[in-house]
Amino acid sequence: MDFTDKRVIVTGATRGIGLATARAFLGRGAKVAVHGRTQTSVDRALAALGGGTGLAADLADLGACRRLIDEALAALGGLDILVNNAAVGDGAAFEDSGEALWQATVDVNLRAPFFLTKYALPALRESSGNVVMVSSVSGLMGHADGVSVYCASKGGLNNMTRALALELAGEVRVNAVAPGPIDTDMHRIPARASGDEKAYFDGIDRWVPMGRIGTAEEMAAGILHLASDEASFTTGAILSLDGGGGAGH
Repeated sequence: MDFTDKRVIVTGATRGIGLATARAFLGRGAKVAVHGRTQTSVDRALAALGGGTGLAADLADLGACRRLIDEALAALGGLDILVNNAAVGDGAAFEDSGEALWQATVDVNLRAPFFLTKYALPALRESSGNVVMVSSVSGLMGHADGVSVYCASKGGLNNMTRALALELAGEVRVNAVAPGPIDTDMHRIPARASGDEKAYFDGIDRWVPMGRIGTAEEMAAGILHLASDEASFTTGAILSLDGGGGAGH
């Protein structure tokens, strides 16, 4: 896949799937705006990537979402691809889930992708570009381990993807990937906190039919496929990248 001179924004690009995605785009010739919540995280990512344009913004703030798009368009000279990857994954048992958890999750996981896409739409229309949402297998199925708010946000993101794909059909393609368990901080941190990392990851391996956790690079490959000309007839798709974990649900 060739992305030479394609102009790309990747949100949440300072670690995990976002960092791997920014690296993959840069390696294929794209001009990439690397977003993170803090300038410190952005600077660290740029050093690791060896390229890209860094932009810091708290996506829980709609004003910051607007500024992120405006600054990225100014830096890149337009936009071909928007990857809405940034997300939060805190959880709690349903009865312990309060308004603060709900608001923090929905603001970043659902509201931000909606408005970032809206703010970027004129530029994407001009380039006949496309959007890739990074959702989750948790948006396609429920879990009984205290992530009801997260599941709700990702389920909403999946259906938003479909709705926008229909509304913008013929102008801007809109697709999503739905990762399963991936070897990033979203699992490494709770694995360490569990006191038995091996048992934690063994449990994931048993849950995934393919018998292993996924990698950030595998998720990046799926994102780049949907963003590429190879997927020119694909819109409204939710691409499951979960080792078969959601297939039986």
